[in-house]
Amino acid sequence: METVTETRVEREPETKPAPIVVATDGLPQSRGALKTARALAERLASTMRVIAVHQSYALVIPDGQMLLDPSVTGSMREDLVRRVREQCTMIGESGPHLDACDVLNGEPARVITESATEKHAQLIVVGLGRHELVDRIFGDETALKVARLSHVPVLAVPERGAAAPRHAIVGVDFSEGSVRAAHGVLRLLPDDGLLELVHVIPRERLLFDAWVSEEDYTRYVRHSLNRFVARLKVSRRVRVEDVILSGDPARELLSYASRADADLIAAGSHGHGFVTRLLIGSVTTKLLRTANCAVLVIPSDATHADRNGAAAAATLKLDRARWREALDNFTQSNAGRRTRLEVDDPDLGAQAQEQDYPLLGITFDPVDERVEIMLGELGAGEPHLSRSVGDVDALDVLTDEEGHDVALRLHHGSGQTILTLLR
Repeated sequence: METVTETRVEREPETKPAPIVVATDGLPQSRGALKTARALAERLASTMRVIAVHQSYALVIPDGQMLLDPSVTGSMREDLVRRVREQCTMIGESGPHLDACDVLNGEPARVITESATEKHAQLIVVGLGRHELVDRIFGDETALKVARLSHVPVLAVPERGAAAPRHAIVGVDFSEGSVRAAHGVLRLLPDDGLLELVHVIPRERLLFDAWVSEEDYTRYVRHSLNRFVARLKVSRRVRVEDVILSGDPARELLSYASRADADLIAAGSHGHGFVTRLLIGSVTTKLLRTANCAVLVIPSDATHADRNGAAAAATLKLDRARWREALDNFTQSNAGRRTRLEVDDPDLGAQAQEQDYPLLGITFDPVDERVEIMLGELGAGEPHLSRSVGDVDALDVLTDEEGHDVALRLHHGSGQTILTLLR
């Protein structure tokens, strides 16, 4: 008799996307957070967990008598449960994106952040709250408290919010915080979304760089924005634009967001850029206290990858519309450095064109659409080499972990030309 051996194939467990935690107090100011969280859960193919927190109060006078009857706090909790259930029903309690609806006890900001960490949430969504001074005096700043405590990105949404963001603004100070903020926004935007990178030149700029002219400073900012964009992993369908403003960072960001009708402003915490160093405390606080659109705050330790990736080498893919400007900046930064020029052809292999010539200059002629490379020593009789490269369809710059240029790659046809900076 033939023996048949049954082989059982173990199916690998499906990896579920991290949930979105949305906090509510059952009041109208949380409706926007609930609706936006639901829309984001659909966009990100995720689930949402609704959390409400009951904070009990025990008022005791010196003789030990309680002024607040325990039955009152119980009634307050029951009222909270009722309001939250009504809101969950409003957004679809049995819908595929609502994973749980819990009412917990404790201090709201701490309970929300701890619950999000425990559930490995990818995002916390909270109501933006009211902006009146009396609300701040009496502690109604849950969004700000959560943003300060959380290790998870926090999205604060105004009451009128009802949809996932499509047009976002990121305050850029060229720190790793603003890089994290931009990446955080890109995760939330749809394919046809718009991301605007806004750098605000502070009026106090001269206190930092008194020896730099306004023209040179603006040139530096433009160059830095080009490199900033090149570091981002942007879907081809997401449009990225940059804007340079001047003035008070928070005021200008808020004003521009209003004029541009943006539905989200993002900022990274713990920014350390040399330009402003402001996008952590004062700016983020002002945004959360006065914005009329949603505000996204990305903490410095949002992900392990962010902490390690910030110092990694990067390949900067440069936008064709800015090749000339980018190459002029490349020349200014690296002129005089020794180089190696190689042409890599699939039919002929890699061929060295020169070794140890200093860089004189490299530029892009938009009329002839050619990249001109000039290497060698200045002066009659000195060795030099010029190369004119046409049909270039991609231009990349490799940088090291400190942001210094390492190599320039021109891709043309089926081959490529590589200029390596030796020292």
